[in-house]
Amino acid sequence: MGQRLKVLVVGCSSGVGFQVTKTLLTEGDRFQVFALVRNQERAAKALAYGVSRVTFIHGDITKPETLWPACHGMDAVVCAAGARAGWRLPCWNLDTPKCVDFQGVKDLSEAAALAGVPKFVLVSSVAVTRTCDKISLLLNTLFGRVLHWKFLGEEAVRQAYRHEDLAYYIVRPGGLNNNLGGLQGLTIEQGDQGNGRVSRIDVASVVVACVEGHSTPNVSFEVYNNKNKYAPEEDLKKLYSLEPDEPREDDAQVTGMLLP
Repeated sequence: MGQRLKVLVVGCSSGVGFQVTKTLLTEGDRFQVFALVRNQERAAKALAYGVSRVTFIHGDITKPETLWPACHGMDAVVCAAGARAGWRLPCWNLDTPKCVDFQGVKDLSEAAALAGVPKFVLVSSVAVTRTCDKISLLLNTLFGRVLHWKFLGEEAVRQAYRHEDLAYYIVRPGGLNNNLGGLQGLTIEQGDQGNGRVSRIDVASVVVACVEGHSTPNVSFEVYNNKNKYAPEEDLKKLYSLEPDEPREDDAQVTGMLLP
């Protein structure tokens, strides 16, 4: 058996991050799981039976000084954190889309890149590029321009992970639900044109496939459930058919100085 991959999960206590952590733990011989947490008691209660196999690292995505030490030595970082607050007065609450989905993601991806973490997986959202879409307008109006800040977070990841020795994967799930995973097929596409719903458990399976490198690197893509029967090998194999994101204009100027 080879050495287990060290994976840091940011956002392990709920949502997709919780399901990613559980999925990693079910494959205990392949992964060593770490979790960045503000409240270890809360995270431990959420993870329940699997808590003894998780190494907790105290930190906060809104506190940049805690991020590089957390990323150091990891083989992959999964960012599934999301703001819990919407609109807030300046300095009133750091748990806003601007502070978490943009600035926090930016700081985390830069810290991971500087630490030489080979893979970075970001859980984002569909419709981040559709500024005039009804869904985008609703979410941006009610939840502090959340999709706007998520898109800027994506851009920050692309910028931080533009070195040829690093790979990023930006997963854009449709409307999330708590349905059982592994029952419906997966539609995996690019272009941010479609809509649909998807189980958090199924999104976690896609994230873990990216962690293991079972995908074209440096990609942004959407994922939804469809009415087909779930076929793990066939559905997840679609990740190899994804087209890499277009290189940024300044990529040619990137040198090995990006890494320590």
